[in-house]
Amino acid sequence: MSRVLIIIITLVYSLNIYSQTPRSAEGFGERGLKRYMQGDYDGAIVDYTQVIDLTSRLDTKDGFSPGNSFAESKSSDATLWRKNVRVIDPRTADAYLKRGNAFFAKSDLDNAINDYNRALDIVPASAGVYFCRGTAWLIKKDLDRALADYEKAVKFDPNFAKGYIGRGMARLDMGEAKAAFEDYDQAIKLSPRDTTGYYYRGDARLQSGDREGALLDFEYALKLDPRCANPYLGRGTVRFYNQDFAGAINDFSTAIDLDQRLAQAYRNRGYAYLAQGMEDEAEKDFTVAVTMAPLLGPEIDAKVKIIRSWRK
Repeated sequence: MSRVLIIIITLVYSLNIYSQTPRSAEGFGERGLKRYMQGDYDGAIVDYTQVIDLTSRLDTKDGFSPGNSFAESKSSDATLWRKNVRVIDPRTADAYLKRGNAFFAKSDLDNAINDYNRALDIVPASAGVYFCRGTAWLIKKDLDRALADYEKAVKFDPNFAKGYIGRGMARLDMGEAKAAFEDYDQAIKLSPRDTTGYYYRGDARLQSGDREGALLDFEYALKLDPRCANPYLGRGTVRFYNQDFAGAINDFSTAIDLDQRLAQAYRNRGYAYLAQGMEDEAEKDFTVAVTMAPLLGPEIDAKVKIIRSWRK
């Protein structure tokens, strides 16, 4: 789960759409993005909802009603959306995508998927939205839907490196390791200076038991960009498995310093603290991690029992 939470948080994706957005909507959009980057996901959701309110309306049986916004519609019927939505500004789709990402960051996957659906109703050939929706399906363990969305992402944009990363994650979870590594390699080929492909290939190598190969990918990513948080998270995990707990804590702390939104870094540092008998520090980190990403709770509870059994 940790790897798929990271990829949305680190992806600030915008649709390339010409905007006729009113200045007030642009202001809400700018503030929403700032709040999102600061980890204020509730505030971002409020702002993106304002953008949607200002840039779209629903038609009613009595005709166009400016007081009946698309944002207020509670229907999950995609056919109803297509029939009734009147998009004043095509950047409505962008606001749905970004609000969906904010819901995703809060682990509210159902609302995230609803927003991605609405974005696709407006812009049906968006590789980025298919990628985001596929990642939500991946966390929900709906691997068939996840794979289908990633397939559409690379179909609509064959040069979209993150689409291959997503498809690689789905294939890895389906037990198709060879195909997964081919996707990671393709992502790296398309974006050889982007640390993302190396991080996720390293994560896949780590999952397959190849710690040495994983460390090579994480180290190379750090050479490309020493200010990127995720490779420190990966290298710290390798060090944790190698029982270098002090080194692991150092890497996880660096990742947190670089990106305080990484719930997984708090979680993993908590594990390392616990392995060293630093119970108070570990509990603080677990609290932060679960507050940021509630889906991590059961995983942490299970791992804590295992680590405590090591120390007996």
